[in-house]
Amino acid sequence: MQSRRHFIKQSSLAGIALIGRGKWVSTRENNFSYLSPYYKLELAAAGPQLLFFSTDNLGQGQLSNSPVLKQKVANTVAYNSSIKKNTISYYTGDHKAAPAWEISCDKKSFTVQTVWKEGAPIAMFDLSFAQRLNHCTLLGAMPGQQQVQFPCVLHFPGMGTFRIHCNQPGVALGYDAYRFHGPNEKGEPYIRLSLPGASAGNPRISYQFESVAIFPELPGIRQDARFDGFRKNFINIFQLNPRIQTLANNSASDACAFTMYLYAEMARKTPALTPKLTAMDLVRSSLEQYLAGMKAYGQVGYKGGYGWQSEFDSCDSAPSLIMSACYYIIDTKNLAWAGKHYEAIKAWAITMIDTDRNKDGLIEYGYSGNAGSWTGTFKRPANWWDTIGFGHDDAYSNILAYRAITLLATVAEQLNNKKDEEFFTAFATKLKAAFYPAFYNSATGVLAGWRSKDGQLHDYYFLFVNSMAITYDLVDAATGRKLMQVLLQKMKEVNYTRFDLGLPGNLIPITDADYTHHDARWGYQHFQVYENGGATGCYAYFTIHALFKLGMRQEAEAILFPMLESYTRNGFQGQCPGSEMTRDWKTWSGECWGYEGFLVDNYLPFLAVFDRENRS
Repeated sequence: MQSRRHFIKQSSLAGIALIGRGKWVSTRENNFSYLSPYYKLELAAAGPQLLFFSTDNLGQGQLSNSPVLKQKVANTVAYNSSIKKNTISYYTGDHKAAPAWEISCDKKSFTVQTVWKEGAPIAMFDLSFAQRLNHCTLLGAMPGQQQVQFPCVLHFPGMGTFRIHCNQPGVALGYDAYRFHGPNEKGEPYIRLSLPGASAGNPRISYQFESVAIFPELPGIRQDARFDGFRKNFINIFQLNPRIQTLANNSASDACAFTMYLYAEMARKTPALTPKLTAMDLVRSSLEQYLAGMKAYGQVGYKGGYGWQSEFDSCDSAPSLIMSACYYIIDTKNLAWAGKHYEAIKAWAITMIDTDRNKDGLIEYGYSGNAGSWTGTFKRPANWWDTIGFGHDDAYSNILAYRAITLLATVAEQLNNKKDEEFFTAFATKLKAAFYPAFYNSATGVLAGWRSKDGQLHDYYFLFVNSMAITYDLVDAATGRKLMQVLLQKMKEVNYTRFDLGLPGNLIPITDADYTHHDARWGYQHFQVYENGGATGCYAYFTIHALFKLGMRQEAEAILFPMLESYTRNGFQGQCPGSEMTRDWKTWSGECWGYEGFLVDNYLPFLAVFDRENRS
């Protein structure tokens, strides 16, 4: 007999001899194990309890990581179990005629069946995962809080994906996720699925877990191992928080109004998740939460986590929501939904436009953005980059506002609303005319991050500001090429070469007077830490896209391919060994300074693979 540790080691070494053996085997601990190239399961003999779970949706047998949450389960039900080839059965005293739970395995799928004959309903089967080990998520339509309809998708970033089907249409899958939601609240972060057991009302329920890889089948990546991370992680950006029924930073984290457009950008290129569910469905259902009055991070009134510490909505929240709604309408052609929600979407736009208080064509933030104005009571700045003093005229938010209003003019046209189409087109035209003169800094040759109320430009060589202006057509191609050449040269001057870490938002340090969060943990007086020049996958897409768009293919690929290698190695997720810091933010030498553990924004750069494909 072999120890479980020795068994696992030998399983990984034995290769073809073990892979595809197609049957359950007993371990030394008298538990049960099943192995295929696509997944590995270990279940307790004493009852239907998951002890080990790993998956590899590319079928390469990478099955060493098990994110199962280690916990003591008080068995209130006595089970007898047996195995026969590819099936394990659990019987109870009340259900001797048929197994209460039965798990049958094939090479790429496994089926969990529960059968009721008489007596009490069968206790549910919980699948619990430690978020510190993998930030898995469940994606599907949510009829209520912490419930998901079938079919749905269970996704393990960096590992694999399962489509889950159920033979009973009235059954919903229990889904919960927990991190912590305040400074005094602690606990082990988890993601939990609960499979309802059979009952008199549903005497036979079958759940099928089908291993799949959901990614666009692009001709240019076939048989190319450099894109394995793309194949395995393409849907990483979609994480559904079950307690608020909304796409979020991860399944147990905040929803952010200002990131909705990132989900929508990715959803436009994502294949169907199931025959009945698309990524755009997730965007729509999240938008409906906002349309119903939900507040998220970036909006006044948000109470989750640490709240939104500002008197004003962030300037990028409204554009983000408008863009998402417009992408949904334009791509799905769901004009009935558009008609139902158009006035609410328009209200977001009017509120946004009305922040142009001086009528110069640019939307404004309520705080001045003046150097040295971020003292006293802590307050958040204008956008996603919420530790840097973006204020008053914020270049990034105005880029999004232009895109949002341009898209909304298209929606108004589709709804035959000529008056609104003309109004939004006129504002977009005025904003574009004002943009470059307002933000171009002749001293550096690039666009500044913001123009404060005192008229000063605040310029730290922001890669994302300049590349997004190119992406969303605020500048022409000739101007864009000049901007990117200056930034690439500056990158050489400051010796940033670690493209495997992503890109920094800014290439030179933010001065103390322009930093809002006066804490070294968040980059204050510490260049390369967090948003003060820290390296991340977040927003790197726009730089790569801008380079491809301008025909600078070599420069684009020099960034893209090291990032793709990091995605294959799961370099943007999880905790760093021996540290509480996580991989979503790093210094230029690779030291970790993240805190989410998994930040969905890191995965937008997969869209750059389409740019490479289209310009091959």
